[in-house]
Amino acid sequence: MLRHSVIWLLRDTTTPQQRIEMLKGLAFLRMECPMVKAGDYGEDIFGGSRTLQEVRPFDRTPIWRREGDGPPSNYDVALHLDFDDWDGHEEYSADQTHAHMSRFNEAASWDELTARVDWYYDGEPPTRHRHVKHVAMFVWADDANESARQRAIDAVQTLVEVPEVESVAVGHNVGTLQSDYDWIMDVQIPDRSSTERLLAGERYAAAMADVAAATKYEWTARLSHMMRRS
Repeated sequence: MLRHSVIWLLRDTTTPQQRIEMLKGLAFLRMECPMVKAGDYGEDIFGGSRTLQEVRPFDRTPIWRREGDGPPSNYDVALHLDFDDWDGHEEYSADQTHAHMSRFNEAASWDELTARVDWYYDGEPPTRHRHVKHVAMFVWADDANESARQRAIDAVQTLVEVPEVESVAVGHNVGTLQSDYDWIMDVQIPDRSSTERLLAGERYAAAMADVAAATKYEWTARLSHMMRRS
């Protein structure tokens, strides 16, 4: 199966009502686009970029100065849609329902910061309804060699050994957009408290240290959301 993963960073002018309308629209895509076979969507359970907005702009450390510190906040909203193949993905891209929702989402988010990865996976759709998905997208550092890249991927995959983690998947981008990220990690956990323990734990910190060494880590796009089937 081909999975189309997108995560958005909402504008600071986006209202709570617009946020709700965006989530309703993401659910509507699955109902109106028959080429979509499965998927899930949701908003960040830890506040997303709202935590960043509480800091005055001139007091924030800008992304381009954060280097290995990672992004200044989580992203806000995620969508993951599954297709049988690339032809289904292209049919979806041309669908009028998708075009309408894309225009709305562009108005509600910082479109130039939207993160996307199209990736293949084997087996059943990686969605556990109402469990938590922690997803992050990365861009390889220009000087990262194959050994460093493999070390980063291996480090992410070891997170499956954490007792509360249900599954870990790594996907490499096959999309064609210049703005696509290079790869994605998809970690599924039963609930919010388990997610908090994972993200605060030593195993996660060690994995992200290896990832940071091989990526432009300050540009990481990540969030944790409760999976709602789309």
